[in-house]
Amino acid sequence: MTTPPARSSWLRAFWPAALGIDRRERWRVVLGAAFGVALTAWLCHRVGGGAGPWLIAPMGASAVLVFGVPSSPMAQPWAVVAGNTVSALVGVACARWLGPPELAAAVAVGAAIALMFALRCLHPPGGAVALFAVIGGDKVHALGYEYLLVPVLGNALLLLAAALIVNNLLPGRHYPRLLPQELERGPDEEAEPRDRFGLRRQDLHAALRSYGHLVDVGNEELDEIVEQAERLAFRRTFGELACADIMSHAPITVRSDTSLLEAWRVLRRHRLVMLLVVDSLNSIEGVLGLEDFVRAAKAEVLRGLRQRLFRLLRLNFARHSAVGSIMRREVLIVPAGAHVAELVEPMSRGIHQAAVVDAERRLLGVVTQSDLVAALFQSRLATA
Repeated sequence: MTTPPARSSWLRAFWPAALGIDRRERWRVVLGAAFGVALTAWLCHRVGGGAGPWLIAPMGASAVLVFGVPSSPMAQPWAVVAGNTVSALVGVACARWLGPPELAAAVAVGAAIALMFALRCLHPPGGAVALFAVIGGDKVHALGYEYLLVPVLGNALLLLAAALIVNNLLPGRHYPRLLPQELERGPDEEAEPRDRFGLRRQDLHAALRSYGHLVDVGNEELDEIVEQAERLAFRRTFGELACADIMSHAPITVRSDTSLLEAWRVLRRHRLVMLLVVDSLNSIEGVLGLEDFVRAAKAEVLRGLRQRLFRLLRLNFARHSAVGSIMRREVLIVPAGAHVAELVEPMSRGIHQAAVVDAERRLLGVVTQSDLVAALFQSRLATA
């Protein structure tokens, strides 16, 4: 049972909450919304002319959502297009078939919300779209069901196109958000290491579904918030431990033109599972591991060769292949000053090592899973 807040706390709830948005992000929202509305208004005015309303006020509210909170479930493409359109349908029907405008307005807004819930396209401006169909005046009433297409659907599609352009051009944003995927695993499927203990993503998503109230946050955004909170908690627990403090200063590397046979010998000699590939300036080019040799060997087998792995390396790779032919270019790279908390999540997913680089992205050292475990163990002993 929820305890009602004290009177002073209840009054403080009316004070505006602080927005965790920096100045650059605010300008992105302002300029993005202005561009989206300008593009929508210009094109609709050119096409629609003066025959009827070519831009409706609820699109301003839609612009706030798609540019201000693009990760919101209510700002996704289906919500923008379907939410506005079905609300227009409900509004026109109520305006035509219900008598008093007060009754038509009330039923239009309520029915639009109900239909948006049913179609999973809840979009707050949809309520205003339905209301405008009732109280918009003679020009809107004369349009009848054409109101769905012009201006509503046309406005929504153009605003959505502007949002797709602007949001995906800005660094650090992607729009639309991917649909949430169920993370429930089968009885024989192994959970990832980070999900075997403590709070799991499935727990968060299940709690969000069972909350019982509308929460303006999606699964993907919730995961990002929790991961950031975990990093902050990790830093508070283990202190300011940088990657440069625990890295190996003499990493074993190879060049992309090194023969595969020589790279194989380096791996065996140093008992490594992975090598970083660098260029002449010691900048990272890629990574080469045992799994890459196995993958290349399997490809050779599929082409008809049946020799064992070492025979493949010696007789085939040694003749005409170099490291660059099978290396992977996806490398975990971290700045020297990055906190070790940045390594916990990727290494819990099976990444064996991270390359530590300077400001020019030149290799300074390597942090392995063993380095991370040892550093965290020593840190806990020091604070015990």
